[in-house]
Amino acid sequence: MNRRESLKLLTAAASSAFLKPWPALALSGPHGTGDPSASDAAVATQPVFSWLPVGAVRPAGWIRAQMLRDLNEGFAGCLGRLCHEASSDIFVTNRNSLHSQNVANRNGVAWWNGETEGNWRAGFIMMAYLTGDPRTMQEADDYVRHILASQDSDGYLGIFAADSRFVHPGELWTQACLLRGLLDYADLAGNPAVQTAVQRCADLIVSVYGSGKTPVPWGENHDLMIVDVMERLFEGTDEARYRDFSVWLYDDWSRNVSGADTSLPSLLNREAPFVQHGVHTYESIRVPLWLAAATGRPDLGQAARNAMDKLSRYAEPGGSGVSEELIGNLAPNPTSTEYEYCATKEIQFTLESALQKTGIAAYGDKAEKVWFNDAQGARAADGRAIAYLSPDNRLRCNGLTPDGTRAEPRNKFSPTHADVAVCCNPNAANVAALYVRGMWMRRDNDTLAALLYGPCRVSTQIGGVDVAIEEQTAYPFEDQVSIAVHPEKPARFSLLLRDPGWSDGTQVSCPNARIAREGSYWRVTKEWKAGDTVHVRFTHEVRTLTSVNGEIALEYGALVFARPIASTQTVIRTYPLPGFADTYDEPDPGRQEELVLTAESQWQAFGFEPRRTGEVADLQYPFDRPAFVLRGSMIGASDRQPVAVDLVPLGNAPLLRRTTHAISS
Repeated sequence: MNRRESLKLLTAAASSAFLKPWPALALSGPHGTGDPSASDAAVATQPVFSWLPVGAVRPAGWIRAQMLRDLNEGFAGCLGRLCHEASSDIFVTNRNSLHSQNVANRNGVAWWNGETEGNWRAGFIMMAYLTGDPRTMQEADDYVRHILASQDSDGYLGIFAADSRFVHPGELWTQACLLRGLLDYADLAGNPAVQTAVQRCADLIVSVYGSGKTPVPWGENHDLMIVDVMERLFEGTDEARYRDFSVWLYDDWSRNVSGADTSLPSLLNREAPFVQHGVHTYESIRVPLWLAAATGRPDLGQAARNAMDKLSRYAEPGGSGVSEELIGNLAPNPTSTEYEYCATKEIQFTLESALQKTGIAAYGDKAEKVWFNDAQGARAADGRAIAYLSPDNRLRCNGLTPDGTRAEPRNKFSPTHADVAVCCNPNAANVAALYVRGMWMRRDNDTLAALLYGPCRVSTQIGGVDVAIEEQTAYPFEDQVSIAVHPEKPARFSLLLRDPGWSDGTQVSCPNARIAREGSYWRVTKEWKAGDTVHVRFTHEVRTLTSVNGEIALEYGALVFARPIASTQTVIRTYPLPGFADTYDEPDPGRQEELVLTAESQWQAFGFEPRRTGEVADLQYPFDRPAFVLRGSMIGASDRQPVAVDLVPLGNAPLLRRTTHAISS
């Protein structure tokens, strides 16, 4: 971020009168020790924004097209036919018991298939209903009916038979994976009976665990993420037991697993690095984020703030974070460190959660960056495979570490990664849908907020009036957004529009509306009639980003750019379903010439300028072919001769690429 952008963000934050601050912070005293008994003076605060029901925002344009193709051509629509882990029916007919273990997975772990199936089905359900695809919606309906038919009389839904429950690590985690998807379905299908089923299961969990009750069998840190479910239920019901249980669970975990990256003691120590499994760390930041607002406890507020600061330390140029699988306190070197696809999904959603709780617009910038760049840059454009691990500078993808010295089977493209762990592929099915969920939220009864941009449609109520909104844009491949508003009858309300930190001089227009800047947002207020439209135009330049290795990446708008490296692909495994394979990619001999940026042009983004491509890009599938490039020149590192170069969006170079470049001396 350059000085101009930093000043813009600081100025916006200082003038943002409508944003509520983080809960009051205290670095000393009883709260600083993490003592929950001192929280009786704490005052809960409402999050700045409220989530809309899942399905109130639906994708349009290229986002919907990508999701449909993933469902009908990619692994997201058929993972259960590609690997046993996603289709073992661990929640119904093949539960773990004293007599039979569902451990047919690479790690031989009893809970693993529950994670795989639960996460995949959650993504599948959201994608099916958000796109309105009839075939996959029917499959989602059948799956949910199948699951609910297995619910026990006490409300239990999960992977263990009656003889084995509530004593094994991973049980709460697999329930979280399943129940999150069921809650999504309840919203999407408008089925309150499913919400009731989830509540019954959650109430059983609350009755089993707690102070003086059955000890939680800590041993799998993912178990903490049952809090995702409790947060959703608390938001939907305002029942304090879900919040109070979550507070107890986090405090209990922090006492018993105090060395974890996101335990309360670790987060209250600003100098303590992130070292553990990246996915665990990045997802569990959401727990103190929510509890800080829900309780007002100053220690939780400080923990949440520190967690978000620490998260920034490990951010790669394309937005994801170091996770190989461990973070290991590694600096985010774009050539030598990698990010896991699971971590990418969790970071994106954690950023959305932080945006919802705090209203800090910069978290929207970061969430967009993750999805438009590293999430796209680690998947095949047609959705048939992802890379489990990815560096931003992918110079090879051949089952070896980035430096080529050691075996690393996660470095390949695969529709399952079953030889390592079927975890990243199920999570990849969630990323687009979770982005859509965060695009619009509610500020209050008379304000709706556009927080993440892209083509979509919104259906909601404002002040008791039904309102439909069409956001028409090819963003981030164009710099303008049109927001058409269609109230059922004329109604006065506001739209709040996030102003990206990289846009210098955003223009917002709407006839007969009052338009005012509020911090990092624009408020547009009027009595709306059907067809009224807000036009937003972003103004931006090519920007430079310096990575920790001293090399430079170029950005334009929300996109990070890379130089593709010509490669040859080799199939190393095929699947019974045609069109799916595990593959390696090697650079073509003689085509990996080392190029560097010229120092004398550094002040003007090294002379690179945006150019529309000569061919007409298909904006239904913009990551198939680039809609535009950054055109300029670099010089050969050895011969110093100029070479014309087109840099493409990171997602248009998912195989081999160089995202950061050295500067000539």
